[in-house]
Amino acid sequence: MPVYPGALKSPVSVNNRRLGVLQFPVMLKKLIVLLLMTSIALAADSAKRIEQKVADENLTNKVEPTVPPLAKTLGIGGTVALDITISPKGKVSSVTVLSGHPMLTPAFVDAVKKWEYRPFIQDGQAIAVMTKVEWSVPSPSRTNTEQKALKDYYPAFQTCYQMVHDGKNSDAQKKCSEAVALSDELPANRIIERSSSRTFFAHALIAEHKPGEAIPLYQKALEIRKGVEHSESDADFASEHADLARAYFLVGELDKSDLLYQQSVTIFEAAVVALPTMKENYTARLRSTLLEYAKLKNARGEADNAKALEQKAAGLQTQ
Repeated sequence: MPVYPGALKSPVSVNNRRLGVLQFPVMLKKLIVLLLMTSIALAADSAKRIEQKVADENLTNKVEPTVPPLAKTLGIGGTVALDITISPKGKVSSVTVLSGHPMLTPAFVDAVKKWEYRPFIQDGQAIAVMTKVEWSVPSPSRTNTEQKALKDYYPAFQTCYQMVHDGKNSDAQKKCSEAVALSDELPANRIIERSSSRTFFAHALIAEHKPGEAIPLYQKALEIRKGVEHSESDADFASEHADLARAYFLVGELDKSDLLYQQSVTIFEAAVVALPTMKENYTARLRSTLLEYAKLKNARGEADNAKALEQKAAGLQTQ
């Protein structure tokens, strides 16, 4: 049989040709990526670096960053440093974080991205420039006592909380008392800690049939939490009203109990509106409070008012 040129091909040569066809798009993609990376690097290199005080002279719109609430509560401070590129049009085109606490940097980055500058001119042409910008957040100075309290409080409170949760109320009293003492040595902004430690100490006393001793703790917890922003729609603030109302009910001070239950219901209703994502949780707590309030009304001989509260609680259950 005659063999024509090209009729037979080596399997290796065929595979190599196929491989070449398959590799070409991959190689092309790599080349494009390399070109893009090179262009980005060249763009960064082409931006002229200037001092911040020089850049500030052209700053026309400066949005001030806001310290995040959690960072403020935790007393986090320090300096955030960024490298920014300003386009020929005066817009911040890129931001690089150089240093700073991770709880503070996002706030500064978000603010700086909104800054606007007059175009920087060189040889009659608008150019891109780079500069370093900083934001300093004061760090609270803490005494040695505060530092020690910060270290010791949270383990003590966690033990207190767990003991109350597990019904070990007699043992919990000592640990909760310790948590209260430590909370008073914490920095002044630790409002929730001072309030919560007293609340759980009082819970332990109530469970041990000592409402008279619990009342001053509930009162102080309520007084402390009034300093929290938006407490008028804070479900925990509502619960603390109900806690104190319950304690007054147990010692027979029904007028005080009535007023506190009424306030608790009002705050719970506001909390449901203010934070719809927690509606199910807050509604369940409101329902429980309404039923307790109904028992108080029955104890006062106000059967109609008690029935109205029970009906309101039942209505919540069907929502």
